[in-house]
Amino acid sequence: MPTCVRCGTELTVPARGRRPRYCSRACQAQAYRARVAARESEPVVPAGRKGELSVDGIVETAIAIADAEGLEAVSMRRVATALGAGTMSLYRYVPGKDELTDLMAEAVLAGVEISAVGGWRARLEVYARGMWAICRRHPWVLQIFSATRPRIAPSALAKTEWVLRGFEGLSHDLPTMVRAAVTVVGYVQGMALFLVNDVEAERRTGVTKDQWWEARRQRFNEVAHDGRFPLLARVVDEEEADVGLDEEFEFGLQRMLDGLAVYLESQP
Repeated sequence: MPTCVRCGTELTVPARGRRPRYCSRACQAQAYRARVAARESEPVVPAGRKGELSVDGIVETAIAIADAEGLEAVSMRRVATALGAGTMSLYRYVPGKDELTDLMAEAVLAGVEISAVGGWRARLEVYARGMWAICRRHPWVLQIFSATRPRIAPSALAKTEWVLRGFEGLSHDLPTMVRAAVTVVGYVQGMALFLVNDVEAERRTGVTKDQWWEARRQRFNEVAHDGRFPLLARVVDEEEADVGLDEEFEFGLQRMLDGLAVYLESQP
């Protein structure tokens, strides 16, 4: 059953015509105002007087826009407006949107602290937790971090090199080391997708995760107990508190590293 994207109320779908997205004009108006407010909100301009330009200031402003509105909201015109400058003046500092995105990736990755720690496992834990923290602070980075089409950013390459070195003590086979590194990166990005989806849904609808569940909990319980889903029914009956994504991330990270340890240590 479709629900209102604003408040979660179940909707009646007409036999013909366009499917409704809102339960009332009030919800539709609230959603419209939320979108307008998001577009018109101006991020905090970095230190310095409005109108003064620098590469660092342009990058910081672009990151602030992406944090508040998503990566798709970042454009040379939008950044220039936030800085109180003409759009063309930005091109004296940054050649274009692609180069700006590279600089944004470099800036946020430079904030991931990595240092020489214990063995391979401790090293990978530091990397995974650092990247998880970056995804929490800047959900848009998931759109630009790619193992198949990586950003040619020094900080990104440094992190990749650091992860590969973590496997040197377990394997001298380069393809195996690369696959193990991709496994770790893929796990972090896969878990981060939960974060991104939730942030985007709240930005789009104005409905928090708790509000979304509150509107659907009774219906979910009814379906779970209709006899087709006995395990789900048990989960509902236990009423365990949601431990949160951070705890889920840590549990999965440890189990993944357990598996890599068994595999890599068994290799000749």
